[in-house]
Amino acid sequence: MVGREMLALYLLSPGLLWISGWNMVEAGMRLRKVSQLPCVLEIPLDPSVALEKEPRLQWQHIQLVVSSSESQTLPHQANGDTFLLYDKAGVLLPHVDEAMEKLECRMNHYLTANTQIMWPGLPRRQAQLPTWYLVTLNDADNKFRITTFCFQPADPAQGPGPAPLSGVFSLYTKASDVQVKLQGTVLLSCGFTVDHTPEAEAVDVTWIFRQKGGWHREVLKYAGKQGQVTHLHQQAEAFPSEIPRGNASIRLTNVGVKDQGSYFCSVSVAGLHGQLSIDVAVVEAPKVTLSPQTPALTLEEGEEQKLACHVSRYFPLEAHVQWLREPIEGRMLPEAVRNVIFSNHRQSGDETYSFSSYFLLTASRRDDGVRYTCRVEHEGLRFPIRKSITIRVTERSGPELWLFLILSVILIALLGCLLKNWHQVRSTGKVRPISDFYYVLNGG
Repeated sequence: MVGREMLALYLLSPGLLWISGWNMVEAGMRLRKVSQLPCVLEIPLDPSVALEKEPRLQWQHIQLVVSSSESQTLPHQANGDTFLLYDKAGVLLPHVDEAMEKLECRMNHYLTANTQIMWPGLPRRQAQLPTWYLVTLNDADNKFRITTFCFQPADPAQGPGPAPLSGVFSLYTKASDVQVKLQGTVLLSCGFTVDHTPEAEAVDVTWIFRQKGGWHREVLKYAGKQGQVTHLHQQAEAFPSEIPRGNASIRLTNVGVKDQGSYFCSVSVAGLHGQLSIDVAVVEAPKVTLSPQTPALTLEEGEEQKLACHVSRYFPLEAHVQWLREPIEGRMLPEAVRNVIFSNHRQSGDETYSFSSYFLLTASRRDDGVRYTCRVEHEGLRFPIRKSITIRVTERSGPELWLFLILSVILIALLGCLLKNWHQVRSTGKVRPISDFYYVLNGG
């Protein structure tokens, strides 16, 4: 069975890991052979009956019993709202035992336009064609998504309830939403498994990229008949030798903002065309710096200082910045700084964004020892970034200090003159007239 061996394969190429966590129902494994989960069945309305303003679909709540054994039957008390599915492709059953409240199950008709699907094992000539369904299982935590093709034979069911379904072709991914850093590398996982071993030329794979707004292009193609991959996007890389074994994953390198969008993995096997989508988002965490770039700043009382927080090279645009004033007393809660100004956003060549947040601080004695913190939140950050600067405030030099300094200089000069005159008197033994003293003071 193609794909089964791939579910246990971990190493595809140097440095590249395959999807971990995929388990199969094999002999000797202690997994439940039967599981039941609630599901929603989409029923298209008859166009001749449905009104224009009414929805074209109805939703019916059903119970889906998934079994690994074709000998499984529904209990006699089962009604028409219970469906039995033989998981011949072997992907659904191991994941039905996940937390039920986190699983979303949908079942809808797969339209074949009244053409016969030449699936191996089905009779080639039938008076009435089987009905095909798609069963999709989503995990709320984005751990996996599975789409399984099932057919319901046209023959009347043996036993109570609807005829059993056979799941023969599954398409799955580990994560339908992935994030990647700017210029980073990301693996888009796409695996498939069928209930038989198909010819290598029977498998075709196509990857399509679609941006918001509808613009799309082919990224990569694999033609089973030629057994070769056509790369239509230089940043996409496939693993040709693994595709026939059920691994249609691709690796994107040097991812830029222009590369984010939805990537569709389409796999065609024996007339069935399965598709799943993976949304790729570029998330680049911001770089944060303060100005002045110092852990502590000393200001004179009354002095004004601009404190700026520069947030740069981040994506996407949404970022939240807040200035906090944290008093020296640790028990007091921080308070938001008012009158903060934000600059316009600037976009660089790599399409990342930058902007600044700043305010004017007039130093006062109450700011002595206070820490001002710039707090930045962004999608690319697990925890907010905090950059802080501590303010020290000294007393301002007033006019009294200057007057004291001037008087001190005058007194020192006067004392020097007196000492000089006293020294001359001692050396000559003659007292100079008082007029000479005034003459010296006046600079004579």
